[in-house]
Amino acid sequence: MSRSLPSTVASVCLTLALSPITGAALPPPVPAEPVAGSADSSSPMRFTLFADGTPETCANTCRPLIGASGMITADTARQFVTFVRENALQTARGGQAEATVVLESDGGSVLGALDLGRAIRRFGFATTVGHVVEHRSATSLKYGETTGRADCQSMCSFVLLGGVHRHVPPDARVLVHQIWLGDRREDAVAANYTAEDLVVVQRDIGAILQYTAEMGGDVELVALSLRVPPWEPMRALTREELRRMKLDQDVEAPTPAAAVKTAAGPTLADEETLRASSNGRGWITTMRAGQPVLARTHPLTLEGERIGSFSLFIACGAAPDTFTLTYRELRSGPADRGLPRSVAQVSLVLDDHLQQLKILSSERTNRGGELESVATAALPARLVRALSSDNPASMTVETESLGNPRTVIRIGNVGFGRSFREVEKSCREPPRLRGETRAQAQNSPD
Repeated sequence: MSRSLPSTVASVCLTLALSPITGAALPPPVPAEPVAGSADSSSPMRFTLFADGTPETCANTCRPLIGASGMITADTARQFVTFVRENALQTARGGQAEATVVLESDGGSVLGALDLGRAIRRFGFATTVGHVVEHRSATSLKYGETTGRADCQSMCSFVLLGGVHRHVPPDARVLVHQIWLGDRREDAVAANYTAEDLVVVQRDIGAILQYTAEMGGDVELVALSLRVPPWEPMRALTREELRRMKLDQDVEAPTPAAAVKTAAGPTLADEETLRASSNGRGWITTMRAGQPVLARTHPLTLEGERIGSFSLFIACGAAPDTFTLTYRELRSGPADRGLPRSVAQVSLVLDDHLQQLKILSSERTNRGGELESVATAALPARLVRALSSDNPASMTVETESLGNPRTVIRIGNVGFGRSFREVEKSCREPPRLRGETRAQAQNSPD
């Protein structure tokens, strides 16, 4: 989606870019069109017309298929209307949907998606999730074969809701998550948010709720989306949820009357062990045992429910050209099942590299009954450097615990490059010099 949705309906999110203020003479920044979808960019949505069958099998009676593949933009709905009119698809036959729109998309603009869904409903088209494989007949007429092996992510699920009839094949996936401000989606926890951002987010949530009601959908679709923050993986809807939310159905939906941006971010207290920068978020450099260490705190959540927090520390490794990663977690557990007995596994994924951490301890604390776990691993310097490059690698922390669901948290890179350079420089110094530098720092009058 363009904007992201926080854990509560009041703090829904969305992918929205805000223009910077470059000088006092310029007008105040105007929020850009919100977007929802995965962090990965893709090409804008394109439309392709196919016949749903060969000329030999159905002559001119085949229902048209409209392949709709790509990211939804603010201009997608207008392009769709133009495509329909240029191909003379707007006239319905016998009250049936004239065409089926086959969706394959990572999501995109919130308002663009709502406009596209409304346009599909006005034309009386059906919707499905899939990918159209192109074929050509002996007469060179293009026809298509639909395969269900495709994803409809984020705001695409609301476009799917626009069909007068909706179908999700068994091998297709519909995935949802919160909408978030686009320019802060990569590291939502470390970003700052203003009152204006909250206004935009909540206004867009209202627009999504209004649209869902118009299309005959169930508000559960919005509520479930709002539970999944941008640092967790998208949530794939089950077959039962698809049916309940009316995304997969056999009943024709009513045609609605003909309108409608979003974002918010969490604020998080730092762990006692961290002394963060002014806003207390992002990667920072702190001192441990007199040596610079990269540090970061992050909420531990499960579908938006906060079940604890964790800290990451990256320090010079014992072997040359290595770094030591330390993971420290304090967990309170989900409200419906409490604490696990222990954390059984902690894994770090850097791009395609999977690194298992060695668990040093995982036991209840005396204060508040929390579960405290500590794990560590030695990382090759090349992997850590990849996080500070111009095109930084992604970092994901996964945990497995006995009696509790698996957690998957994507960590942002805000502040990493600047702080890493300071730590890496310290690691290149001879051990004796590092000790002298520490002594000087400790004896400094400042």
